[in-house]
Amino acid sequence: MRLLTTSLTLLLCVGSAFAQENALSVNASSSVEVPADGINFNININAEAGSPQEAYDLHQQREKVLIDLLRQHDIPEEDIQFEPVAINRVSTRREDPETRVRTRQQVSLGLSDFTEYEAIQIALIENGYDEFSGNFTSSESDTGRDQALKEALGIARNKAELIAQESDIVITSVKSINYSHHDAPPRPLLEAAAFSDKSAGSLVTEYDQMVTVSATVSIQYDFKQK
Repeated sequence: MRLLTTSLTLLLCVGSAFAQENALSVNASSSVEVPADGINFNININAEAGSPQEAYDLHQQREKVLIDLLRQHDIPEEDIQFEPVAINRVSTRREDPETRVRTRQQVSLGLSDFTEYEAIQIALIENGYDEFSGNFTSSESDTGRDQALKEALGIARNKAELIAQESDIVITSVKSINYSHHDAPPRPLLEAAAFSDKSAGSLVTEYDQMVTVSATVSIQYDFKQK
C-alpha cells in the first residue's frame, strides 16, 4: 500500500470565550492505494419500438444476447445483479405527435478476469449495445480503509501532541472521535475497439491498476493549562 495524501485541519479552542470547554479539535485524513483485482461492469439494455409488445420483444432479444455471453464466460450468479425492466412512452419530436415505447434495464457484473471484460464488451458492441461502463475494484479495500484510518489517527495524535507542547497545555483525555471512510471516484475504463487486434495486449490486461481508499478523523481532546 502507498500513502497518497495527508491533510489536516487544526483548531485550538482557547481564550475567555471558550475557557469553559478547553477543547482541542484536530481533523486529519489519509489515503492509501490497494491493488485492483476486479472490474465492476455496468450494462444498460435498451430497446425502442412503436408498441409495448414490440419494444418488449426486442428487449428480450438483446437480453438473450447478454445471457448467452454470461453463460459462455461462466459468470457466477452471485456476480450478476440486475434491475427489473422499465418501460415507458417517449415523444420522438415536438412537431410529431407520434410516441414510441422504450425499455431500459441495468445489469452489473463483477469480473475478476480482466480479459473477460474486453471479450464481453466487444461482443456487446457487435450486437448493437452502446451503453456500458466499467471501473476497477479491489478485494483489499476494507484492509486499505483500516490502514488509512490508522494513519489518520496517528497523524491527528502527533499533531495534537505538537500543539500541546507548543501551546503550553496538557492533554488530559479524548472527548470524542468521529471518523468516516470514502473512496476516490471510480476510475472509468474506456471502450474497447470492436475490431482491434485481439492478439495484442491492452492497458487493462498489461498494466497493474490501483484503487484509492481514504479515511478522515475528527478528534476532540480535553486539555488543561500547565
